[in-house]
Amino acid sequence: MSAHFLHHPVRHPLGEEWLMAYAAGALSEGQSLLVASHLSYLDDTASRLAVAEAAGGALLEAVDPARMAPEALANTLARLDETRQETKAAPRAKDQTNDVLPPPLRAWLGRGVDELNWSLLGPGMKKVKLWRGGPNDQRLWMLRARPGIEIPMHGHSGTELVLVLKGSLEDEHGIFRAGDVEESNDDRIHSLRTGPEEECICLAVTEGPTRFQGWLARALQPLIGL
Repeated sequence: MSAHFLHHPVRHPLGEEWLMAYAAGALSEGQSLLVASHLSYLDDTASRLAVAEAAGGALLEAVDPARMAPEALANTLARLDETRQETKAAPRAKDQTNDVLPPPLRAWLGRGVDELNWSLLGPGMKKVKLWRGGPNDQRLWMLRARPGIEIPMHGHSGTELVLVLKGSLEDEHGIFRAGDVEESNDDRIHSLRTGPEEECICLAVTEGPTRFQGWLARALQPLIGL
């Protein structure tokens, strides 16, 4: 499989535990969509899924069959097959903005980036909320920010996964470009900056509300809804 819209290798991939959970069907809809989208950028998707499938199979064998839903194995196998199909190379779209969407996300949205209902998040930043549900009040949303924007210092109520689709993000752990995933948890406080080269578009899954540090961001949070 070729990562058809990637111009450099993914340097910050998701850990194997996320792939195993994805293969086992243990993730929420929002998390599953982010993982499937991330897999679209990897050159070794097939081998990664094979490892996850083998590990997931071992876990399934260890589970009491009476505690499993009758369709659990069929659903897992179908999920793996769907991912293999979604991560095959697809023709590049004529619209270069829309082309930043990986195939699973493009199929799920059914429309392009410019057709989404973006709303103001802060100076130079827009957001669109896509889904809410699953355990721990998960929120799936997208960020669109101009180059060189400072995202205020904040923490999280649980796990946060941010998949970069276009441009780059930078924090104390490095630079995250298209295909990379920045993962944070509830004991980490950090700030982010978008790269100077072009606008940044990201897909994120968060658990519970974001914990902003600044008084202004906290005051505006009810309006932001994240």
